[in-house]
Amino acid sequence: MISRRTFLGTTAGAIAASCLRAESVSAVQLPEPDHIILGCKNLDDGIAYLEKLSGYRAANGGSHPGRGTRNALLKLGHKSYLEILAPDPAQPELKWHKDLATLDAPVLVGWAVAIKNIEQYATHLREHGVACLGPNAGSRVTPAGQTLRWKTLLLEDDKQGTLPFYIEWAQDSAHPSSTAPGECRLVGWVRTGQLAEMPAPGPEYRAVRMADAPDAQLQAQISGNHGEFQLMSRAIPSERWSKTIP
Repeated sequence: MISRRTFLGTTAGAIAASCLRAESVSAVQLPEPDHIILGCKNLDDGIAYLEKLSGYRAANGGSHPGRGTRNALLKLGHKSYLEILAPDPAQPELKWHKDLATLDAPVLVGWAVAIKNIEQYATHLREHGVACLGPNAGSRVTPAGQTLRWKTLLLEDDKQGTLPFYIEWAQDSAHPSSTAPGECRLVGWVRTGQLAEMPAPGPEYRAVRMADAPDAQLQAQISGNHGEFQLMSRAIPSERWSKTIP
């Protein structure tokens, strides 16, 4: 069993939430990501968008069979990368990140934290009342013919991608950052606002919006060949647990 403190230490918001009052947190330093996902309606447009910002051209990564998506990658550092994710026109249905087809502009839609013993971690989450999906196996074949394999564990409510999902790469799979082009660096990685991350303290509690707090939003500050630039997710209202009045 893991303690509540240990659990917080592996989730978004841990660094600030473990030592500050929730109401005082304006920007939470997030754990180092395995990768962050920039969603877009069209992959070629997403590649051009990032090339203009970063000065590096992302390399096609391949398709996700059965999910309806394909991607392109840029390096963000050692064992970290930026994934540009878009619908795959060669697949009949978009089953993952279904809102990609409706995006007006590229935005961050998710991020992953690398973890070991993902099955054991899934058990820990469920024992602590956190609803999650998986672990589920995934794979894709790179344009070079290399098959990458992994397992992912998703939170049932990831707050529209603001909270992370978890990934464990197969031992015989190279990490995508090892072949991703570019020399980008993630120099800032925070989340503004406040979210009800842990399960409710009791059945009499419910999540309520906070009108006096900044919206919750991912913000990535990235250094590229043209200098620094910022990518953000869509903003969602901050929230907290509130005890209902009988």
